[in-house]
Amino acid sequence: MNNVRIENSKIIVHVPMILRKWGGKKVLIGPQGQDLRALEADIRKDEKLLKALGRAYCWNKWLLTGKYATVQEMSERQKINKSYMQRMMRIMQLSPKIVEAILDGQQPEGFALTDIEKTFSPIWAEQEKQFGFKDEPIAL
Repeated sequence: MNNVRIENSKIIVHVPMILRKWGGKKVLIGPQGQDLRALEADIRKDEKLLKALGRAYCWNKWLLTGKYATVQEMSERQKINKSYMQRMMRIMQLSPKIVEAILDGQQPEGFALTDIEKTFSPIWAEQEKQFGFKDEPIAL
């Protein structure tokens, strides 16, 4: 297969590539399917997931310390939709392994904030399986 051709005095070079969405950004996948995200570690960090994680921990802290008595009060004072706030606070139920992966930008491809908005198991091992996190053996 010829990847170079000439059209109307222009040289056209065809470079096979795949673009995938990752955290709202387009990511380039190599011609043989290799993951080029490793070349740029920051591109794997899903800014939406990181922001939601930070907000959820902050909101949870406000409730635990008594700054706000209820989610309703907090949503009114912060001028954030109560339903949205409750959905985002569900991130607090994720397993530590999933939270660590999000912080490190090591979450499975396709895992996004929309996954957390859906119903998921409160059991950490089931969450990890549902969201496609690798089952790594525990070192003894």
